[in-house]
Amino acid sequence: MAWLWILIEGSIALILIYTLYLAALPRPLPGIPYNHESAKRLFGDIPLMKSVRYRRQWVWSQPREHGSPVSQVFLFPFRTPTIIVSDYREVMDICSRRSKEFDRGIRNKELLGVVTPNFHFAMPTADPQFKFNKKLVRDLMTPKFLNKVSAPPVYEKATALVALWNLKAFKAHGGPFEAGNDFYSATLDMICGVAFGMEDTKSALRHEIAHVQSTNPTFPTMEDGPVYFSQARAIPELEALLDIPKMVSIAQASPFPTFSQFLALLKPKHARAQWNRRALVKRQIDRSLPRLTSAGAEGCKSALDQLLWREMNAAKEADRLPDYYSPAIRDEILGYLLGGHDTTAASLSWWVKFMSTYQSVQARLRDALRQAHSDAYRDSRFPTMEEICGTSVPYLDAVMEEALRCGSVATLIARTATCDTQILGYPIPKGADVILTVTGPSLTEPALPIPESLRSPESQESKDRVPSWEDDVSEFKPERWLKLVKSADGSKEEEVFDPNAGPTLIFSAGPRQCFGKRLAYMKLRTVMTLLIWNFEFQLLDGSLNSPDIHECFVNLPKDCYVKLAKV
Repeated sequence: MAWLWILIEGSIALILIYTLYLAALPRPLPGIPYNHESAKRLFGDIPLMKSVRYRRQWVWSQPREHGSPVSQVFLFPFRTPTIIVSDYREVMDICSRRSKEFDRGIRNKELLGVVTPNFHFAMPTADPQFKFNKKLVRDLMTPKFLNKVSAPPVYEKATALVALWNLKAFKAHGGPFEAGNDFYSATLDMICGVAFGMEDTKSALRHEIAHVQSTNPTFPTMEDGPVYFSQARAIPELEALLDIPKMVSIAQASPFPTFSQFLALLKPKHARAQWNRRALVKRQIDRSLPRLTSAGAEGCKSALDQLLWREMNAAKEADRLPDYYSPAIRDEILGYLLGGHDTTAASLSWWVKFMSTYQSVQARLRDALRQAHSDAYRDSRFPTMEEICGTSVPYLDAVMEEALRCGSVATLIARTATCDTQILGYPIPKGADVILTVTGPSLTEPALPIPESLRSPESQESKDRVPSWEDDVSEFKPERWLKLVKSADGSKEEEVFDPNAGPTLIFSAGPRQCFGKRLAYMKLRTVMTLLIWNFEFQLLDGSLNSPDIHECFVNLPKDCYVKLAKV
């Protein structure tokens, strides 16, 4: 009889395993194009993604591969297929007018759930915690806060970057050197200054300048090769902050994102970084509270101060004790650091590559800045922060917008269907993950044809609000963002920046668009102005200026070098 029970138990185990196998297999949604071979595999499209050079490019290329603006891919076992939408007008419709049908959901929480689980970015709009957190941070993008608190450290660190590059250009004897790490140091210093009012002794740029002053670079053996500067020793607190996007990257690259992040925390470097950044936030709160208690609102010198001041007042209104060390305050400030660092550093890295490649654009931008800041040019000084933020320079806006569009630092927006609905006539079930592309067809490539009858009435009504790009959509052409208008007195035509010249979704759209958009533009405008004001970015050898990318939290250029001459 024993052998019979063994046989029965074995059969039951096999049935259970086979049942689980069938449950894990992809279940295509009816009518939506997909890769048929992938539907037969346990891990669906994951092997295809791993076989290509750039996984994000593969994702946004799927609609074109299938000849449809909507397609589906199988990225996670046991889950509904992920829907990909690659069309500007449809993405705008979903983000701006159908936000109740498509909200932040599972994917956003998986990416941030271990490092910043209480950051409002990942929360559904209907979550009461989301509304509480938004009240905490609502002052951080007001003109008053940006001009009074954000602007000074942004300008200070931008000028420090100019000083560092002056030093490197001198020591390199005009040879090319790597610039991407310097952008990371500068933007990290900026966001730490705004977020914490971080003391200067913790400045990455300050340590880098001291290191370059005390060491000599290594010169190349081959002509046109880069000069190598060793980097300053990492500051533990800053290293802990740089670990946040690394943890998000781990989740992005895994079919089991949350599990992968927990496994990563078993490694000493990630565990140490997690402890260090939480200790950093606590330490900065301890520094802020005495100042706020004594000075009140006038004591707000950083984003963290503003959050603590909000909590102080909210506690008084609710007749409760304030919770200054709450997970909400901690994760909002860490999320603020995450959102305000990598994206800006990557955008600047792509911009400087474009400046080296497109010499005529660089020359025109420098002329436009000199004309706009004629007093500063006449006095042989830098434009002040007030001049940079308060002066209209249409060609600077155009270059900035085109660099963001072509750089494609962020390529995807993640949403989850909150109800059974449809996209361009295709049925979408409740709970399905939806990826909205912000590059590819209609944005950096020609659009796919879509019958107007499939669009929502609101989308059809707004058809002409933003015209489509022309056949040169894939080219870097800042002029596409400019238009001629009559001057106020009607005597002549003036060139102005047109933000609606064509499709762009770099900062998403609608009520859940990028919270830090205004701060991002301030940082980009300041750094671009001061660098073009001081340096000529000379042509680079092709080996130092390839279009290759490195996929991490954002899309970084694989190489980012500058060859500088003083202007």
